[in-house]
Amino acid sequence: MEPIYIFALFTLVLAAGIIAQVISKVVQIPSIVFLLAAGILLGPECIGVIDPRMYGDGLRLVVTFAVVIIVFDGGINIDIRHLRTVSHSVLALVSVGVLITMIGGAVAAHLLVGLDWAFAFLFGALIAATGPTVIVPLMRDIRVNNRIRSILEMEGVFNDAVSILLAAVIFEWIMMPHPTVESGILMFLLRIAIGVTVGVIMGLTCAFALSQTRVVTRQLAHLTTISFVLITYTIAEIISRETGILAVAIAAIYLGMADIPYKKEIQEFKSYLSIILLSVIFILLAAMLQFDSIASLGLRGVLVVAALILIVRPVAVFASTAHSPLRIRDRSFISAIGPRGVVPASMATYFALKIPDGDVGDTIMGLVFLCIIITVILAGILARPIATRLRVIPMEILIVGGGGVGSTLAHRMTRRGENVVVIDTDIEHCRRLEKFGIPTVHGDGGDITVLKKAGIKHAKYLVATTDQDSVNMLVCQVAKSKFGFGEGKLIARANDPKNLSTFHDLGIKSMSPIASTAAILDHLIGHPSMFSMYELGDHGDIVEVPVTNPAMIGKAIKELKIPLDSLIVLIRRDNNTLIPHGDLIIEIGDRITIMGKINIVKKTVDMFR
Repeated sequence: MEPIYIFALFTLVLAAGIIAQVISKVVQIPSIVFLLAAGILLGPECIGVIDPRMYGDGLRLVVTFAVVIIVFDGGINIDIRHLRTVSHSVLALVSVGVLITMIGGAVAAHLLVGLDWAFAFLFGALIAATGPTVIVPLMRDIRVNNRIRSILEMEGVFNDAVSILLAAVIFEWIMMPHPTVESGILMFLLRIAIGVTVGVIMGLTCAFALSQTRVVTRQLAHLTTISFVLITYTIAEIISRETGILAVAIAAIYLGMADIPYKKEIQEFKSYLSIILLSVIFILLAAMLQFDSIASLGLRGVLVVAALILIVRPVAVFASTAHSPLRIRDRSFISAIGPRGVVPASMATYFALKIPDGDVGDTIMGLVFLCIIITVILAGILARPIATRLRVIPMEILIVGGGGVGSTLAHRMTRRGENVVVIDTDIEHCRRLEKFGIPTVHGDGGDITVLKKAGIKHAKYLVATTDQDSVNMLVCQVAKSKFGFGEGKLIARANDPKNLSTFHDLGIKSMSPIASTAAILDHLIGHPSMFSMYELGDHGDIVEVPVTNPAMIGKAIKELKIPLDSLIVLIRRDNNTLIPHGDLIIEIGDRITIMGKINIVKKTVDMFR
């Protein structure tokens, strides 16, 4: 094939990727759905403009390079601030969860499609990966709470590596003249050890190299990092095949944890590069789809995928997170989001070419591609409605000031399941909060660049809690004038009670710790039981919630089955404040204030959402 023709095809793929990304932004559906559709449309089964088979071994080289970069991007961008709270869940998902998925997939493929047990387990290992190529873009589009996002992203990064190892070991075991279970387990454990060891060593080496700022300048940081990533993959693969992805994932996570120069620039560059590569490989792999392979599976293939989605994935997730602090709706959302990505497609294509029985290879490849198509499309279209239905899309709250008040507020909001970012000029305050998994940004809250870095464009509320009223006013004014924060979205601490009127005139909700403390102490004298629960912040809570649940509209308060140890204490309707009584009817738009024990309040709030 003429080089100019190959170049033209590659340009066409890039153009199709850009169009898919643009359409994704317009219709608010993850781009992977449109990338997949573009590949199928341009492939031999439809228009026939792109035929990936013409690239020969070059296609595998492109796919390998892309997967390595995408896995590295997923690893280095993992938010380690949430590692402590999700590490047990992730470890269980990439061990127990992968094992259950592999076994469940094998059983479904054997019983429904008739694959021999050995090849059924090969299929099960391939579809155990919920790769970052799909999960990361989904989580960027759907801003679920930090804990769920971290679990899904980390699971995706490690599942890619574990799935490749499992599939490679099973394939080699199948090809052995006299295979034994012991030999398969030994190969698997040995490859894990090699991948982890190479990853740690190369991660340390890369971090050391990047720290030599006299030699590795800002301009060389990107090139240096990519070189180390490729060298890491190459060394691991030379030592033992199919260990490179695990080594890259380990090295990437180490670099994400390390304090290295130019980290933000490196992360941003890799994110841009991975978006381009994601577009290319998804279109190319989708173009390899053969309708005959899928059509021959018929309803049986669809039933295999249905079993994976409706039975295997939920069982794997709930079994892996049985002892985690995740709520039922968190675990349900994780169960619903299990799309397969590039790694199963590329590995299935690779194994299909090497399996002596062509029919078996076609069946495995058809099943894998069918699984990818259905899970990606369902995840892309239904992820947001499911997240909304399960109420796992939290408020984005930006707190300026990480001292006593800001820190306590951040902890309370995080426990409630909201996404919180704290800005503070004191690095020690930032470090203390990050130990508890609360994201922070070190800097001045009045600086537009710092506010953007903290994600003010996505924030629903900004709360200024510093001990200086002038700073709190400035921050709120910047948010109002530069980022369009309207009335009710700005909240501030007024350290001097005399400034309350000034905040009010500026359209900023405010409270004075001095005045509020005096009022609460006053009420404690006459009504100690009324305020004692609220004062004990770890046990009690007061929350205002808008009524959005249609089932609550039109009901009298006495008809509501409010959980014990919680109480509706106030209702705001338009500009009126209503004192609740049994015959008061709930109307749409009401904002209800609920007081009670902290865990019970959460359940009561969920009734009205």
